[in-house]
Amino acid sequence: MAALPLCRRTDMLHRITASLPSLPPAEQRVARLVLSDARAFSRLPVRELARRAQVSKPTVVRFCRSMGYDGLADFKLKLVGSVSEGVPFVHRSVDADDKTGDVLVKVVDNAAAAFLQYRNAASTTAIKRAADAIAASWKTGRRIEFYGVGNSGIVAQDAQHKFFRLGVTSIAASDGHMQVMSATLLGAQDCAVIISNSGRTRDLMDAADIARKNGATTIAITASGSALARSCRFIWRRTTRRATTSTARWCRACCTC
Repeated sequence: MAALPLCRRTDMLHRITASLPSLPPAEQRVARLVLSDARAFSRLPVRELARRAQVSKPTVVRFCRSMGYDGLADFKLKLVGSVSEGVPFVHRSVDADDKTGDVLVKVVDNAAAAFLQYRNAASTTAIKRAADAIAASWKTGRRIEFYGVGNSGIVAQDAQHKFFRLGVTSIAASDGHMQVMSATLLGAQDCAVIISNSGRTRDLMDAADIARKNGATTIAITASGSALARSCRFIWRRTTRRATTSTARWCRACCTC
């Protein structure tokens, strides 16, 4: 079956577009400058970018950090890779009349697209900080817990399984009441990893708030700009439209590193 046409905009630009309403007015001007000509943005110095967006130079840097990058240099690096390479695969649904070979190609292509999109958009600093926090909890014998609901609950269970195979004790909870009760037992040096496609699930947000107020480190794998993303200390932003499947792959990859 024919593939859907590749969209002109990369996933990184889609994420900036989706985040526009939640950004401060000055950062919105920087975002629009990126969206108007991403290639030019990646080449121009910060002084010229600030002049064109009619903002201060620190505002340009703040925008990059608001989008989850380490700064302007990191943002430009990822932007160059995103607009020059794009993602050489597109999502293709499996159809009832597909041959086995077609199904194989579509499934593998979709998996590759998810990883490439995340590679182009990921903040290595955020991932390192989250990994260091989890490692610190393990080394000090503190609690590591994964929370998710529905499909994300399966991802949480898979993460627990991967940690178990590494010899790391953790807990996975997919029931909202259990998540809230478990979060109340967390404290300083404990880690709670909250997984959500939408970032708006009430039970998960409640559990994250409780864990954070108790002093635990909260790590979200969720949608950019969501309420859950704003409430957690570290964020692994999901960037693909096929969020559930992609989140599962990212979590599994991170758990096996």
